[in-house]
Amino acid sequence: MSGKRKVLKRQSSTAAADVDAICAPCTPEHAAITDGPSRRARRKEHLQYLEHPPDGGWGWLVVFSSFLMHIVVIASIKSFGVFYPVFREAFNEGAGDTAFIQSTLVGMTLICSPIACALSKLTSCRVMVSTGGVLAAVGLIISSFASSVTYLLFSLGILTGFAMSLMYSPCLTMVGRYFDKKRATANGIGLSGNGVGMFALSPLYQVLIDEYSYHGALLVIAAITLHGCVCGALLRPIRLREDLEQQALMSKNHRKTPNNSTSHCNKCVSSTRKVLEIFDVSLLTDVAFVLFLVSHFGTMLGYSIVFVHMAKHAQNIGVGKTEASFLISVMGISEFIFRLIAGWFADLGVMSRLNVYMLGAAGVGLCNLFVPFCKSYAALIVYMAFYGVFSGVFHSLIAVLVREYTGVARLFNGIGWTLLAGGTAYLLGAPIAGWLYDATGNYNISFFSAGSIIVSSLILLCLKKPRNPDGEHEDDSPSPQNNIGIVELDENMEVLPTLLEKETSM
Repeated sequence: MSGKRKVLKRQSSTAAADVDAICAPCTPEHAAITDGPSRRARRKEHLQYLEHPPDGGWGWLVVFSSFLMHIVVIASIKSFGVFYPVFREAFNEGAGDTAFIQSTLVGMTLICSPIACALSKLTSCRVMVSTGGVLAAVGLIISSFASSVTYLLFSLGILTGFAMSLMYSPCLTMVGRYFDKKRATANGIGLSGNGVGMFALSPLYQVLIDEYSYHGALLVIAAITLHGCVCGALLRPIRLREDLEQQALMSKNHRKTPNNSTSHCNKCVSSTRKVLEIFDVSLLTDVAFVLFLVSHFGTMLGYSIVFVHMAKHAQNIGVGKTEASFLISVMGISEFIFRLIAGWFADLGVMSRLNVYMLGAAGVGLCNLFVPFCKSYAALIVYMAFYGVFSGVFHSLIAVLVREYTGVARLFNGIGWTLLAGGTAYLLGAPIAGWLYDATGNYNISFFSAGSIIVSSLILLCLKKPRNPDGEHEDDSPSPQNNIGIVELDENMEVLPTLLEKETSM
């Protein structure tokens, strides 16, 4: 094999940090098997990798971590709606201004996802989740001393929101890296923690407020949030072939100089180029993915207002505070059940995953259109139950669809951009609904507008579907013995056929 050599499957120094975050051994026996001189001195090395995600094994612990993280982060921030009337009364502020607290918290959690995903690639998911858990607890403790809405916007909204982004995004991404054929089911199980948390946390937060005021309640929530650090310990990194192929493509823009150092073909790598590579801005040139992002923005814009304004809307029609807080629990129960069912159903292949997602999102929009006609507590319970059903369906497919648009090698950045779009919508949705309430005196226009935006945004998904709508690999039935292999590169860092492929072709 003249002109070719086996090399350790590692990228050039400019991309080394990216692989270290995602390419640690998935099991002890998968570690590099070569000892000896420094990396530069080694001419030949072997590194084991997985041809396809394992669809099980340690992946189920990653799913469990995602389940707990959805309780600690997503369910928690959604349940903060019970603080909304308390903050309004304590600080004597308008509906729109007070709504900015929770919308900023949710928005920062999602908007900062590209940063969280990039940092996870540079360090590791474990480090980011643990760091986020500590910062979130600090932010909640500081918030317990708040004396104004502006104070809470910075302590609870910005600081705690950013910290929770560091906790949430890596967990969501790692599930997609461990599962392929069962990834909709795995995502459904992980995301069902959101429903369990909403069922338990919303009434719990109301009890904490009644017993300790919002000051003491935030201190208890800070202690609960620290449990997210445990979730991060379960996020063992995994090597996949797609990662290595992506690294080889990136390395084609580099060459060896006479003194054996690596330099860019353009002689200069600007800081701007490095940033663009870390955040993978090239994803925004994919028309199908951009249409998905815009549609997701519209869907989350209408979806988000329930968690901030439903408790206040219920109180406006004569429902008590305790009963109003239970409405989110009703949604949590139905959402928990249907997140599991939706993931399992999507993996059956009866309908495309995109169509299942659109069905769930359309149902959420239609539910919002009927809120003005819900004049009793019983009607609101029915509304929230159906809202949870359809919410569970479309939420369980978001991460699955992102992988179909981007592939597993770019999943970190794909998830980051998707959560950025959703977070921006969260940031705007609740305040806009609050200002409409201040202008009209009720929430009828707010909910009707939300439903209309959701339904209309789904039209964009029909314009251009993902390149691989079924999410299947070209080789969808790998045998166990060839799921681990050694990749061979030529002098230009291009991927050559694996040893097993060569033996098979002979």
